[in-house]
Amino acid sequence: MEREAKAYTTFEAAKVCHVTHHSIKNWIKQGLIKASRTPGGHYRILEHDLDAFREQFDMFPRDKVVGHKQVMIVDDDPDALALMERLLTDEGCELIKVSNATEVGLKAAQSTPDLILLDFLMPEINGFEVCRALRTNETTRNIPIMAVTCLDKEHDIERIFACGADDYLAKPFKVDQFLTKVRDLLNKKDSRG
Repeated sequence: MEREAKAYTTFEAAKVCHVTHHSIKNWIKQGLIKASRTPGGHYRILEHDLDAFREQFDMFPRDKVVGHKQVMIVDDDPDALALMERLLTDEGCELIKVSNATEVGLKAAQSTPDLILLDFLMPEINGFEVCRALRTNETTRNIPIMAVTCLDKEHDIERIFACGADDYLAKPFKVDQFLTKVRDLLNKKDSRG
């Protein structure tokens, strides 16, 4: 049975393309993106039409993160989680989401992700202890870890690096800064092997 094609609103298409919905509307009016109208006059763009447009204008971020990557996100903040999930999915990453301290080490050892994004301030999770435990485990020792946390005092940041984190990003973060750091860590892991 053939599945029904997804139809995007201009707002959804804008999120996918990382532009404003005004840009999407302009591209539709210019004939660059094929779209239909609802009885109410709103644009709808079929998934394959949006993909064709993105392919034509090289809007897929494939070249930035090479190959299939697995990223573990350890966070309980729904907004931060949703944003990271969307950004990493757009990058072509497979996600492993964890919000429970006992699962972190176990899932990291089982799946050996290419990167772990670790919030250091979570109920029932001490990020410092989790990071140290990952560094002392033979299986998870070399997995890059980036702290993505609200801790922003200098002594906290020093402690984060002292327990084994490879990088640090303060919340709330800027999208481009997040993606740059993620790509750098994934590329460094590739070059280390």
